[in-house]
Amino acid sequence: MHPHVVSLHRFPVKGFPAEDVAQAVLEPGAGVPGDRVLAVSDGTADTVPGAWNRWSHFFALKKRADLAGWSVRSFDDGHVALTPPAGGAPIVIEPADPASRSRAAGAIAGHLQSDPGAVDVVTAYAPAAPQGMFDSEHGHVSIISLATVRALETQTGRRIDPLRFRGNLLVDGLEPFAEFDLVGSVVRIGDARVLIRSTIERCTATTVGPTTAVSDMSVPRMLATEFGHIHCGVYGTVLSPGAVRPHDAITVESATTDRPLPAGTGPRSMIVTDSALLEDGRHTLRLRDPYRWFPAHWEAGRHVRVHLPVEGRHTWRTYTAALVDAAEFSLIIGVRGRVSTALTRLRPGDRLTVSGPFGALTADRVLATAAEAPTADAPASGVALVTAGIGLTSALSLLPGVPDALPVRLLHIDRGVDTGARPTLAALEGFAEAPGRTLTLWDTAVRGRPTRADLVAAVTGASAAVVCGGAEFVAAATAACEAAGVPSERIHREAFTSPVDDLADRLAGYEPAVISRPDGTRLPWGPEDGTLLDALEADGARIPFTCRSGACGTCAIAVDDSAHTIRVLEATADAGPGRVLSCSTVPVGTLRVLDEG
Repeated sequence: MHPHVVSLHRFPVKGFPAEDVAQAVLEPGAGVPGDRVLAVSDGTADTVPGAWNRWSHFFALKKRADLAGWSVRSFDDGHVALTPPAGGAPIVIEPADPASRSRAAGAIAGHLQSDPGAVDVVTAYAPAAPQGMFDSEHGHVSIISLATVRALETQTGRRIDPLRFRGNLLVDGLEPFAEFDLVGSVVRIGDARVLIRSTIERCTATTVGPTTAVSDMSVPRMLATEFGHIHCGVYGTVLSPGAVRPHDAITVESATTDRPLPAGTGPRSMIVTDSALLEDGRHTLRLRDPYRWFPAHWEAGRHVRVHLPVEGRHTWRTYTAALVDAAEFSLIIGVRGRVSTALTRLRPGDRLTVSGPFGALTADRVLATAAEAPTADAPASGVALVTAGIGLTSALSLLPGVPDALPVRLLHIDRGVDTGARPTLAALEGFAEAPGRTLTLWDTAVRGRPTRADLVAAVTGASAAVVCGGAEFVAAATAACEAAGVPSERIHREAFTSPVDDLADRLAGYEPAVISRPDGTRLPWGPEDGTLLDALEADGARIPFTCRSGACGTCAIAVDDSAHTIRVLEATADAGPGRVLSCSTVPVGTLRVLDEG
């Protein structure tokens, strides 16, 4: 089957339901004519009529699931009719007429039971600049691959309406996620030329059923759990106008473009430049980001995610990026299972889908705590870096960002370190050559596992510590750091974990709780509400996020007492003092949230 268009859709009023389109002439700057020409502001922020405004200014499905119960119809003369649920009278709007929009705002406010003084109907459309109120200012057409939706259905066992993703073009004939490889390409869709600009990060609007008008499926969580990212679909910028109809072919006209693209962290195809077995049985992959987006987001200590199909299922893993040089970096892979084995089979020239870099465990953050004035609890100076096994990669990633003048003691624990992965250990030894640095290699084949007393001795006298390795080791090393007198807010952790099972299974049995928000409102919580991030978003909070699975640290929020939370996902990111990762925790008792991002 060749890539082709299946159906066309537009959303005349942003946040409200779709309208089927038999055919459309895509226009530069406008996409599908009549798409998102109107939006209903909710008074949370001032809007600029005749200009593009951010989604957060408006009523949206992520705030009001009941919007999906309305119906929308466009007319040939440009008028738009919004019909409320339960057979209400249509509200007819002339987009170019301020008086018409004002009357409509009052009627809509009444049906939504909102303050009429806060509600307004605005348009971004102007004759000289027919810009729709798209989520992305320069992404005029959203394209959803049905193959990708089917892959999510297959792995979750759920039926998923593709219209949850609110795409303008539903397409088929691609392999799952092959649309991501089109980013940066100029494609011809029917008679139109379109630059594929970026992948689309999905929000909680996708939790709302187009026919049920209720939030009934956590699609972002499903994407994060199954695929390791929350992207589905791509944005396109129309370069040349042209008619598009169902069954029209999609062909690549040019695989590259000179036009600037947003430097994102979303999944993209990277090139394998080297693949080699190390002496200790681990494997190293060297990758190059052809988009050169990696340097824009890189900080020493960050990690990436790899996404690949293995034995008929799509899966993912997290690896720290090490030995970074501009847009190239290395992954050190411990070969333990089917995913890591599949990665070892990659050869130079092969491609691998990668997202990132992510992570809050960066050299700058470690340095900030190490540079704090000594206290009675932390009278010494310098950093202790304790790693085990594959945690070595965190040291290789962090150390290039640490100035030579800072005292650093390194303890790496592994089996066979004296004859192990010489290229990586040689790099670690090179970093340890600066004055004030020491390196201890602990070979468990010779000395056995270090005891708690050994770990305490290794970190005693440090003002900050970094511990990296498997989850069990990180827990033990963290306890040793605390016993050695390192304040908890100066202990930085990174645990290496694999994808989790269904979150609902983990939440079953948790007691109801209460979330007290910064504005004083009290939000009841139960296991069916999901994580803190899920529950707060459903209540209208606008918490930034990137991965929704504990890898990036973006969704950290400040709480009065982290003891009133339980971590239900093994997170690799460090939230920081007084903060928790909202995507990975749930409340216990009454939790007071101090800052929502």
